[in-house]
Amino acid sequence: MDFFMQSLLLTLLTLVASIFVLQKRRKLLVLGSTKSLPPGSFGWPLVGETYQFLFNKIEHFLQERVQKHSSEIFHTHILGESTVVLCGPGANKFVSTNETKLVKVSYMKTQRRFFIIPDQRHAPMPKPTQEAASAAPVKILGILKPEGISRYMGNKIESTMNQHFITHWEGKKEVKVYPLVKAFSLTLGCQFFLGIDGPKFASEFENLYFGIYSVPVNFPGSTYHRALKAAAAIRKEIQILIKEKIDALSKGQVVDDLIAHVVGAEQDGKYVPRLEISNIIMGLMNSSHMPIAITLAFMIKHIGQRPDIYQKILSEHADITISKGSGTALDWNSIQKLKYTWAVAQETMRLYPTAPGAFREAITDITYEGFTIPKGWKIFWAFIGTNKNPKYFHEPESFDPSRFEGNAPVPYTWLPFGAGPRTCPGKDYVRFVVLNFIHILITKFKWEAILPDEKVSGSSIPIPAEGIPIRLHHY
Repeated sequence: MDFFMQSLLLTLLTLVASIFVLQKRRKLLVLGSTKSLPPGSFGWPLVGETYQFLFNKIEHFLQERVQKHSSEIFHTHILGESTVVLCGPGANKFVSTNETKLVKVSYMKTQRRFFIIPDQRHAPMPKPTQEAASAAPVKILGILKPEGISRYMGNKIESTMNQHFITHWEGKKEVKVYPLVKAFSLTLGCQFFLGIDGPKFASEFENLYFGIYSVPVNFPGSTYHRALKAAAAIRKEIQILIKEKIDALSKGQVVDDLIAHVVGAEQDGKYVPRLEISNIIMGLMNSSHMPIAITLAFMIKHIGQRPDIYQKILSEHADITISKGSGTALDWNSIQKLKYTWAVAQETMRLYPTAPGAFREAITDITYEGFTIPKGWKIFWAFIGTNKNPKYFHEPESFDPSRFEGNAPVPYTWLPFGAGPRTCPGKDYVRFVVLNFIHILITKFKWEAILPDEKVSGSSIPIPAEGIPIRLHHY
């Protein structure tokens, strides 16, 4: 038996070693005679450095390799694909200013399964479909501009917030912030994006959000498996809603929500595939619901820990409260006046980033900093690579909203919504919702954080381990 086990172990080790050698050879063949690949490592056979990327906190993964290679560009192998990682202000500027010229939006193979995105290198979308589908993003841009948000959100956000506070906050001495703001964000998102009342698919949207950056192992119980199931359920529901919106619009009914706005592209004679619409809506919901909740939760925590910050915010909101009245939603002009409150939100997003980065693909061989990024390789554009770097932010672990007052951070050192032509289209929606929520909250309550040293869990996305309990004091 011992001999058998030793033989089996030797066979397995030989197999693993062979796979490793073949993987190395394959990658070198991809490079051809190129000798200027950025420094780095392809990691273990098959899995590459995926586990280090996902389980060691992405920011630590970046810091360790930047320090090891003395370079803000390095190669790796994550989520099943050869990838060059770019971080730092120079890289941020390079990627954002070369969209469509040198790089294009791309998703890892494992991520495409969530949105049923075809691999365009092997199955390009037919030209007529590409032209038609472009009508949907164009429609979205109008409603997601500040004036569109104010128009469509004004009454909805006011009634939703007031009902939320009446139900979950008023009369309470203590609350846990994180689950409450998650419920609020989802309720509002369902109204704005889907046109339905009440939160729906709470667990599905959360599973999808955390599944984007998860180990792509598809077996029951895994994070990735739950995310795939969630995406399928959400997509099915959205396609039912699309049919309902089309029927309503064909009957001349007025429907004011984002999904109807996008579907309205069909009335212009341009067919937009329902899968494309569902991908757009699901993507917008995914990139706004949980980020709003996480930002609000940690923002409320820090305000509750810092009386100086609380007083500045209260003072800033006082004039608006006098002119508009307590419990009234803000329009975009009022939002623009809340400069210090937004600085607090920005500092929160710097310390607790909800998007570690984005994937791109090299359209051609790219030369950057003396290195070559081969055509077809994935690029992980690490937004968070600068967030806690003392070169760009003094005492980076401290919470200091003054960083965003007066002289803003050095360009391209802080990109919570990306940059360039592919800047997140929902950034104004996030700002509108976060500042309106804080406005209503601070006109109703004073509070303090019960657990100032509460642990933050999560490797890629920050999550408050205890839900951020606070003690409330009613005015």
